[in-house]
Amino acid sequence: QIPLEKKFGFVRIGLVYVISGLGGNLLCVLFLHSIIYVGASGAIFGLLGVMLSELLTNWKMHTHKFDEMLILVVIIVLDLALGTFPFGSNFSNIGGFTSGFLLGFVILTRRQHHWLNLNKSNTSQKQESYQYALQIISFVLLSVGLVGGGVLFFKGVDLNDYCSWCHYITCAPPSCKPGYISCEDYQIGNKLNVTCLNNGRSGIFSLSNRNPDEQAEELCYRLCGK
Repeated sequence: QIPLEKKFGFVRIGLVYVISGLGGNLLCVLFLHSIIYVGASGAIFGLLGVMLSELLTNWKMHTHKFDEMLILVVIIVLDLALGTFPFGSNFSNIGGFTSGFLLGFVILTRRQHHWLNLNKSNTSQKQESYQYALQIISFVLLSVGLVGGGVLFFKGVDLNDYCSWCHYITCAPPSCKPGYISCEDYQIGNKLNVTCLNNGRSGIFSLSNRNPDEQAEELCYRLCGK
């Protein structure tokens, strides 16, 4: 991140950090409504994403491009693997990475060198057509994602209702297998509030004459989709 800040300035890199954090938290809350996560993983993944998009859009200007690409891919894969462990959220990581990746194409594009004559004594700088295309497409996708995610958030949409397998993105076996689900529950009068910690689903249920613990366990399995 330090070389990027020296190359593009702290204002643009700071903007990437903030918007990536917003994108990561937005995706996280759309999947994990009732679970509170704190941390800067979304913003940090945004910096990884912007490093990758900057490398791709300014490919000709990098000397050790393939080495840089390999290192970035290895770091990203390892960090996503760690995000499947308890107390981590890959939803935040993926949302931040995607936001930073798209934003990099928009604000970190550099003009390419072009030779003006055959003896290569003079050069000019201009932006390539593919860079313009990436800027426009990335700006549209990022805008639609953030605005659309914000609308879904204020409407209270739970994306788990539309993706039954998505909770596996942020939890690895054996924690995702039957018998390893985890829920939080608390009782208010004759109402039981149960939240599945595996996918963030929650519900309020009326208690019957059965054992409250057995009822909570049954509701936990129902909410976690087991």
